[in-house]
Amino acid sequence: MTNFSFRQCGGIRILVCEPLERLGFKNAFSTRLGGISPLPADALSLGNFSQDERANIVENRRRFLAALEIDNWPMVTAKQIHSADVRSVVDTEDAHSEPQPGDALTANAAGILLAIQTADCMPVLIADERTRAFAAIHAGWRGTLAGIVARTIERMQQQYGSRPEYLHAALGPAICAEVFEVGAEVLDAFRDKYSYAEELFSNTQPNGKGHINLNLANIRQLADSGLRADRIYDCGLCTWTRNDLFFSYRLERGAEKPVGRLMGVIGREL
Repeated sequence: MTNFSFRQCGGIRILVCEPLERLGFKNAFSTRLGGISPLPADALSLGNFSQDERANIVENRRRFLAALEIDNWPMVTAKQIHSADVRSVVDTEDAHSEPQPGDALTANAAGILLAIQTADCMPVLIADERTRAFAAIHAGWRGTLAGIVARTIERMQQQYGSRPEYLHAALGPAICAEVFEVGAEVLDAFRDKYSYAEELFSNTQPNGKGHINLNLANIRQLADSGLRADRIYDCGLCTWTRNDLFFSYRLERGAEKPVGRLMGVIGREL
């Protein structure tokens, strides 16, 4: 797990991308440890208001932000819909507005924390060392298929004058290819769109099902968008196989019972 380290603050444990931190960007991927949600107990769920008490999530978020030592920053979230829609946050006043539908957030203002929620999907954080712009992306298989990472980088180029060679990207915990089985229609959709799709697949079966590698899919999008290979940092942690540390929607059968949400966050002070 080169370029990442776990940090402990009281009962809270977070994962930090060190290269982004050295560039002056506050960043973290949460774990399930140190909260008050009954999922099953003492869980740090930072989202999923429909299946947890709002008071629990509010307190969990307070603890998480305190661990980051930025509890006075507004935290911008999105109404995630597995899309390729990107919202650009203008300033602190805009950061206090209601969450909007979409799955990626960008900003270039100090004192704002962009946050996306996951429980198997890929969280991607991007930092621009030159313009100081930054982004947080929620990339499940639908968003990955739709090219949300590439769309976000395009937005950063248009909005802030970002140049891909100055961007750094951190890929947080997500479900790994070894356990991420999808249907034939998903594999076919990737085949139709990406010439390298077969490189993303494994364990393909006679019925057309197979496993897909979200990490590699998003690394390819980052590289194809112009990022340098040595500025793409993948923590390589799987939410399913490390269910002791992370929530996993698929493993914990989130369609049937409550499952918490992790967060990937990024911002800057100056």
